[in-house]
Amino acid sequence: MQKENKPYSTDINAKEFQRLSDFRERYKKYLIDINKDSMTGKNFELEKVYPNTDKIEKLILQVDDLKKCLDSFRPFDKAQLENLEEAFDTEYTYDSNRIEGNTLTLQETHLVISKGMTIQGKPLKEHLEVINHKEALDFIKELVREETDFNESVLKQIHNLILRSIDRKNAGAYRNVQVQIVGSKHTPPQPFLLQQLMEDYFKFYEENKSSFHPVIFSAELHERLVTIHPFIDGNGRTSRLVMNLILMRNGFPIANISGEKSERLEYYNALEKANIGESKENFHRLVLKEVKKSLIRYLNNVSVSEDKTKGLYFFEKIDKFLDS
Repeated sequence: MQKENKPYSTDINAKEFQRLSDFRERYKKYLIDINKDSMTGKNFELEKVYPNTDKIEKLILQVDDLKKCLDSFRPFDKAQLENLEEAFDTEYTYDSNRIEGNTLTLQETHLVISKGMTIQGKPLKEHLEVINHKEALDFIKELVREETDFNESVLKQIHNLILRSIDRKNAGAYRNVQVQIVGSKHTPPQPFLLQQLMEDYFKFYEENKSSFHPVIFSAELHERLVTIHPFIDGNGRTSRLVMNLILMRNGFPIANISGEKSERLEYYNALEKANIGESKENFHRLVLKEVKKSLIRYLNNVSVSEDKTKGLYFFEKIDKFLDS
């Protein structure tokens, strides 16, 4: 998941420990109450604290504060983190491939990743797309752990992992032919323009990596790469992996854009507006909302851990809402 090599202190004084214990007890009683007669775990609705909004500025403030809440539980329990990452990684691989037309279900995707199973009646290519995407995801996590910077070589390695064993000739290589995006008004640039455009892309990265908000920056790198469309295939999956590389480098969880029809159309429409130069606001908003969802999901899981020294900031934020 997120960058874990930053030292997070869990040292609290006796007064803070008592306050935290009181907060945790109230939270536990709240969860017990709302889960009476329920066979599925209901969570505290963090939307009470961070209400839904379409305003970019408010969403930025919300994801920053939610991240601060999440940071208050670091370092995470290893077993719990592994469980969360397995779920997130499988869902992300499933949805990212589904957006591109892969028909494997979430359960089938899990079986291919974790058990190496072959799903009867499904094409070999779809199995390879799952395997390749998971390997590419593992690769960007390794980049985060090693604090390797993003550059052209990294981008091509990501793309190579996405297409290898599917299209070896084009894996990790910029296209040398013109392409059209079916159903889009956007026409990608001619192949002889790609080298300069990609140089400009990485120049933008270097000049802005310390000044942009991380979530907005991740969305920008995603959108700009899709607009350039430097590869003959695999641009969408590669762009979403680049987005998540930037997010994880900055301590955020994976942002998973759903492959469900309505969400997929919203994603396509937001990208289309940015691609043809109308507005990037819708796409920035979409990515911010997805990051917010991921942060809330992580918090719902780590906030019920048994470690009594973590989460003070989170519990301070929600305590007054437990009576509502």
